[in-house]
Order: sequence, then C-alpha cells, then structure tokens
Amino acid sequence: MSTQTHEHLGPYRVVRKIGEGGMGVAHLGLDGAGRQVAIKVLHPHVAADLKARDRLFREVETMRRVRSSYVAEVLDAELSGPRPYVVTRFAPGRTLEDTVLSEGPLPPHEVIRLAQGLCQALVDIHAAGVIHRDLKPSNVMIVEGRPLVIDFGIAHLVDAARLTQSGMFVGTPGYLAPEIIRGSHITQAADVHALASTVFFAATGLPPFGTGTFEAVCFNTMEGRSQIDKAPAWLRDWLSRALQVEPSARPSAGELLRLAGALDPAGRVPQARGGRTVAMNTLSDLLPPVQYAPRREEEEPPHTVRAEQPQERRPSPPPRPAEPFELRRFVKSSGFVGVLGVVTLVALTVAMPVAMGLLVAALTLALRAGDHYFAEERPELTRAALVAMGNLLLSLALGIVAAGLLHMAGRVSTSHAESLAAGAFTLGLFVLPGSAAVRRAASNVLARLLPGHSATVVSVAVMGPVALITVIIALVGL
Repeated sequence: MSTQTHEHLGPYRVVRKIGEGGMGVAHLGLDGAGRQVAIKVLHPHVAADLKARDRLFREVETMRRVRSSYVAEVLDAELSGPRPYVVTRFAPGRTLEDTVLSEGPLPPHEVIRLAQGLCQALVDIHAAGVIHRDLKPSNVMIVEGRPLVIDFGIAHLVDAARLTQSGMFVGTPGYLAPEIIRGSHITQAADVHALASTVFFAATGLPPFGTGTFEAVCFNTMEGRSQIDKAPAWLRDWLSRALQVEPSARPSAGELLRLAGALDPAGRVPQARGGRTVAMNTLSDLLPPVQYAPRREEEEPPHTVRAEQPQERRPSPPPRPAEPFELRRFVKSSGFVGVLGVVTLVALTVAMPVAMGLLVAALTLALRAGDHYFAEERPELTRAALVAMGNLLLSLALGIVAAGLLHMAGRVSTSHAESLAAGAFTLGLFVLPGSAAVRRAASNVLARLLPGHSATVVSVAVMGPVALITVIIALVGL
C-alpha cells in the first residue's frame, strides 16, 4: 500500500500507513465525521488462523470495557470480513521509543509522570480483566507529556505458549516477563514486569536486560540479570520490586502506582530490596545460545522457576466498583441482541413446544461444544459434560415445576400449561446454573456476526419487532 491512499475499510477512509508489526498493519484513517482514528488491519496469515480470530472477537469485547484516559480505547471493529480490522483512538505524537532514541533519557519529573500514568493504565486494564502482554516503549505514545498505551489487544492474538516455533517470536525480548519466555501461566504480574522495563528504558535510554543475542537477552531476563545499577539511584528500589523473577513477588499495578507517588529524585536514596533481581553480568552476552525447546520435567534447567510451585501471594487490592448500568448503552449493545434472541426462542418454544424444545437443546449443546473447542484453557471433557447434563436436568425440573404450578392454579388448560413449561425449559438452558458456557459462546457468535456498532444497532432494530411478534403469536396461541 502506498504512503498516501484513498482506500476505504467499511465506513473509514484510509489516509496513510503509520506502522506495522508481526500481527498487522496500522493506518491513519478518518471516520464519517472526519475525525482521525487508528485502524489496525490483521495480516492475512493471522486472519486465516481461526483460533486467532476467535480470540480477537473475545478480546475486542473485553477491551471495550476498558475505560482509561491512558489507554487508546477501541471505537469499532470489523471482524467477519476478509480483512479484519480494529479501530482505536488515534494518538498524535511520538512513541516513547522514538522520543528517547532521538532526544535521550527523560528528565526525572517526566520519568515519574510516565511511571504514574502507565501504572494507572495497568490498573484500568486489569480492572477489566485484561492482560496486555506486550507493553513496551514502542507501544506507548507520549501525548502532551502524558503516556497513552496503544496497540492494545493486537499484540497477543497468538498464544504466548507458542513463543518460539520455526523461528517465530511473539513479543520483544527485553520487555517480556520471564514466565512468558518460559511459556508458563501468564498473569497480570507479567504486565508489571513489562512496565518496569519500559520505565527503565525511559530513564536510561538502555534496554533493561542488555543487548546481544536473542538467547542472551532471554537468559538475562529469566535469571533476573537487569541493569538496575545503571538506573538513577532514586528509581532503583521501585524497579527492583517490579522486576522480580517470580510473579508472586512483584507488586500489583495498584501497589506500584502508590509507590510511584512517593518517588522523589531529591529525597533519600532507598536501598534496593533483596530478591532474584540482580545487576546484569555483561559476560552473559558471551554465553552459548539457550535452548527453549520443550523439556521433560527431569531435564528442566535449575534456573527455571516452575509455575506450578505453590507460592505465597500478595493480597490483591480491592476491585474497583463496577460502572453503573446504562440502559441506553445496553440497548445498543450485542448483549441486548442476545436477550432479544432468547425471548424469541422462548416464545417460539411456547408456540411449538416439542420441535423448538429439541431444537434449542441441540443449539445449546452446539454452543457448549464450540466454547469448549475454542477455550484457551479447556476444562476436562468429563467435567464439561457433567455441567451440561446438570443444566439440562435443572431446566427440565424448572419446566416440570412450572407446569405443576400452572396446573394447580387451574387458570390454564393442561396443554397450555405444558406449552408454558416448555418455554420455561428453554429459558433455563440460558439462565440457570451451568449455562455460563452457553452464554459465553453465544456472545462470541454475536461478536462475530455483529462486529461493528452500526451492525449492532441495525440488528436491535430488526430483532426487537421479531421478538415482539413471536411473543404475540405465542400468547394468541394459548
């Protein structure tokens, strides 16, 4: 694509290419009102990966819940077409990487401002249940002196457990936490490690774990051999806390934000705390390459910290209160489309109890199978089958109880009571305990079918009358 173009992606006009990474290409675009936006288009080989696409659907829905002035929020997405893309807020400015490389390390007061802003960004991201996984200087824009996290959600489409295969590497060495390199279980603590590495670069202009071969940088990271001694003395203790090798030893983003508020370049220099974060030995650059192929348990190198080890964890800060429910916003969301869909299915089941009851039961089983197949951490098949059977029995029990109560009331005939009981059975398949997998899978399907705001609004406009008509038909048939 040329630097300047008039290509359109959905309702957006592509102006020019502004960046490219392993997962996709970023473009500057204009929306229908002429406002600037950033459009991230997935590379064809990533878009062709069905699991990567499915994960992107879920990530976009999750990212839309992030509300932070320090994060480039997701504005729209088109995920079902031949060229999937995500639209985010456009940040005019330079990346932290470009700023430091061209002008040198940031002055102390700007380092503190950066640290506090990034900590707040992580607090907001983690409050939405998201892990960024690829926080680094090139993913942080400096806008009017404030940090803004960008490329959010695109960088971790590929499972981090597949870090190295056929030469492919997801992420930037030096800014990845040790557990990501090992392919271990990833938690929010990985973002804390990346944040500290990013702040170190801003304060020193140096990579936190040295330069050299790919293997040497990864070895330094897993051994905790950072260059903390090259950071300003007043910043070392703060960095040391966040760069601990063991995830459980690192503070949460909220704790790190509180500690960043106490940073003072003119104050007393604290002593660096103990732990497995040590000054880097530059001779490690001369070490032979480290092999990261999967090993059996007995072959595991002594420096690898097993993620399965029980570790004492710091108490997490209390979660932030949930955002207040907004009816207008909910009515325009894919969640409301799902509610209308369930109402329609219940009404159809009342009108045609046997046929629709069997059809809806088969539909929920198919949704469960899809959720199990695409899950990042699949539960045991036996457990999933027992949960599905339990939900089915609870739904049958709900229908039987409803029929019994209606029959005892004597207000409706036996056939009408059975029809209403069938509707209660369908409702139970979606709302009773054990139905979370069904709702989750249905939400993913809706995200695939309704990737953009305009598509959701149109679907609500169509599904509303359909649901109303089916309810009227069911009531007339009683």
